[in-house]
Amino acid sequence: MTRLIKTAVAAALASVLLFAAATAGAALWRLSVKEAATAAGERVLLSEIAEPQGSFPPDAWATLGATPLWYSPETVGRQTIIPAAKILEGLRYYLRDAPVEYALPNQLVLSRGGKVLSHEELRTMAVETLTPKVAALGGEARLVSVSVPDHLFIDDRGTGVHVECGEVVPGKMPFRFVVAGAGAKILQQIPAEAVVEQFARVPVAIKPILPRDGAAREQVAYVWERRNMVHIKGRVFEPGDGQWRARRGVGAGQIIMADDMEPMPLILRGDQVRVVYQGRGVRLTLLAEALTDGAPGGKITVKSSKGTKELMGIVRDRSTVMVQ
Repeated sequence: MTRLIKTAVAAALASVLLFAAATAGAALWRLSVKEAATAAGERVLLSEIAEPQGSFPPDAWATLGATPLWYSPETVGRQTIIPAAKILEGLRYYLRDAPVEYALPNQLVLSRGGKVLSHEELRTMAVETLTPKVAALGGEARLVSVSVPDHLFIDDRGTGVHVECGEVVPGKMPFRFVVAGAGAKILQQIPAEAVVEQFARVPVAIKPILPRDGAAREQVAYVWERRNMVHIKGRVFEPGDGQWRARRGVGAGQIIMADDMEPMPLILRGDQVRVVYQGRGVRLTLLAEALTDGAPGGKITVKSSKGTKELMGIVRDRSTVMVQ
């Protein structure tokens, strides 16, 4: 009985406000109906499915928004779809002659209980999470677009929603919205997609670079060009101050990747080297031939010039190999 009295009082007050607006010749008020909404109780309230637009008087909306409309879905968590024509029919019936215009979606998806995140809210979450990750790519990187669901319903078990993504790469990049429950239990994972653009200055071969070819800084083997990094997988070659050679061939016009290059060895296969054996109180020196290339501090195989025995040592400088 108390609830009926409160409803009747609210309806009467709304009628007074609307009548006052109409008789005063006020302009039509405007309501925008949501594309997705949740109802907390047995009846849908106007404020649950619509938002005031423009100069809608706050006191009038506080009263009008409490107007009960049609019945919500019987089962908590169940969704129903209401087409625009039915929405308009219901609003006109329950609001009678209210001086209100309606902005209607093609349909309203209505659920009982829980809450709903709109397309705009989901997009904002994605942009806020992905933007700093994209900026960390360096170069001229930017988030071009994000494609997110029209809405996301979260039932009463959900305690929060966050955005998860793997490695941020140029091009199309998948990510997901994760709905968590008690104890960080994952209740839902909803896929989404972003488009990332990145331009960077990278080393590009100006002629074919064959395996074992040198690419020292003084050699004119590559130039720096601004390139779109979409579909470029892996780490780009950064020459720094060292000298390098190709581990595998690179075609003319291709970006040189880190895996394509390796440090120029101090000792090359076939070089004559001095092998130093250091033991307890013993130091021996002999001449040998390098059987493999050797980088600074790397292991190399050598063969004594007076025998066929092969030894494994550590490259110390351009002519010395240490054996222990």
